[in-house]
Amino acid sequence: MRARAGLFTLLLAVGCNGRIGAGNDSAGSGGSGRGGGPASGTGNGTGASGSSGGASTGSVVANKPIHRLSNVEYDNTVRDLLNTDPGYGKGFVAEEAEGFDNIATALSMSPRQVEDYFTAARDLSASVFKDATLRSRIVTCDPASDSSCPQKVIAAFGRRAYRRPLDAGEASALLAKYQEARTLGVDAMGSLQHVVHIILASPPFLYRIELDPNVKDTTAHPVSAYDLASRLSYALWSSMPDDALLADADSGKLLESATLDAQVDRMLGDARADMLVQNFAGQWFGSRRLADHVASTTLFPTWSSSLATSMQREMELYFSEFLHKDLSFADFLTTDLNFVDATLAAHYGMPAPTGTGFQRVVNTTDHRRGFLGLAGFLTHTSRETRSSPIIRGKWILDSVWCQSLRLPANLVVEPLPETGPGDAPTTVRAQMVAHRASAVCASCHDRIDPIGLALENFDGVGRYRAIYENGLAIDTGGMLPGGKMVDGLDSLSSVLAQDPQFLACAVQKLGTYAMGLELGAENRDQILARWTTATPTFRSLLVQTVRHDVFRMRRAEGQ
Repeated sequence: MRARAGLFTLLLAVGCNGRIGAGNDSAGSGGSGRGGGPASGTGNGTGASGSSGGASTGSVVANKPIHRLSNVEYDNTVRDLLNTDPGYGKGFVAEEAEGFDNIATALSMSPRQVEDYFTAARDLSASVFKDATLRSRIVTCDPASDSSCPQKVIAAFGRRAYRRPLDAGEASALLAKYQEARTLGVDAMGSLQHVVHIILASPPFLYRIELDPNVKDTTAHPVSAYDLASRLSYALWSSMPDDALLADADSGKLLESATLDAQVDRMLGDARADMLVQNFAGQWFGSRRLADHVASTTLFPTWSSSLATSMQREMELYFSEFLHKDLSFADFLTTDLNFVDATLAAHYGMPAPTGTGFQRVVNTTDHRRGFLGLAGFLTHTSRETRSSPIIRGKWILDSVWCQSLRLPANLVVEPLPETGPGDAPTTVRAQMVAHRASAVCASCHDRIDPIGLALENFDGVGRYRAIYENGLAIDTGGMLPGGKMVDGLDSLSSVLAQDPQFLACAVQKLGTYAMGLELGAENRDQILARWTTATPTFRSLLVQTVRHDVFRMRRAEGQ
């Protein structure tokens, strides 16, 4: 109980302090981690090592608050650390900001969360030590015959759990906990289990804590090799560094640009890189929302959980094509490509694929093209009973052009009325006129509506329709913000893709996700300029992001 109370107090304190500091990288200060030696480069985007301190001209390096593991990161880290995946994180409190669930300033620590983490640590340590195979991965020596065994276990397991070597004070304190348990009559294995429980409930495991050599010096400085390893592994894998990454941190080689680039290539070839598809793209493009999406089976009889799963998988495979095949991301909105299984092919009206699973299909004779033509996107931006030009338009502004709408305070927007029996047939375009009649509403709807209405040939579950279900014609024409005219999916996708805001938004989204805090405009523009000097593949965007000062450096708060 005494250990539990101490951890409770410590976690609450760390959780509170973790929320102090700048909310994005455009101002403020930051800190570096321990170990790994001084950096040999500043990540100037050239691929070569630079000087050992100071940000590149134009870069803005800020404070990065301590960063609690997100729920997904927690589960993945437990899986890679303990070789077991009970999925405790799925039951933890979910927190989100900037469209992602790994933003440092949003990840708090409440009393309930402390209790959840303590309980999970207790149950995890108990289950692992009951399993001889799992236990042997942690206890690699015999404490009965080797008096130094506890120190060896603590050092090795602690290094992996804390993602860096333990300092002398930490190692000594954990050994004291082992010896205290032994004094109380607990056997050696039980005492080591107690230590593992403590480690799994401790701040250095639950948080990514980067320290500064001088907390009063606000000059930007490189992060330690171990902190860089964690930044890289959680950006690409949503999990802890593996042995190869920690080895490069041990030697300091990870601080060299050539080694950093090589690690990105290696890590993208690992199955854990699928987290970029499921976690990063799943949140950016909304595929994760399909599992909980509700559609009326009265109006859409083909809707089912299996169809939602197929839609989600197509969205993942579509993004994966650009991630792993080095296609130009400038073509993401316009590439005529689908991935279908039997369920989704029937939904699209395509021939059933041969064999099982998903098949890559290029069909230039249908009405679909690019990401915005995927049924998954069209469905998760619809309402239960119909398509929603407003939801689709707002989503595209935010996720494709990174234009967030700021609603006036205390504004109450009435939903569009649903037509009932006996009502005169009408169209959603005619209903939306009411929103633009108010000057307050028109400022947003003049931007949203033309985008969403361009996609009205697709119903609430993404099926193509030439006319509305009530027999009225569909008008997909309109003028986008900036004056460009569009009429339907093809022209909308082309105009959106050709606008410089699209690639700039991709930089913004990845930078924010990779850092766990909002990417400032100065750094976004630097990364964008370097990314677009050659074919802008998503792999090259990853490289330019992790090379940049904002990823490789930090500064203290000056307290």
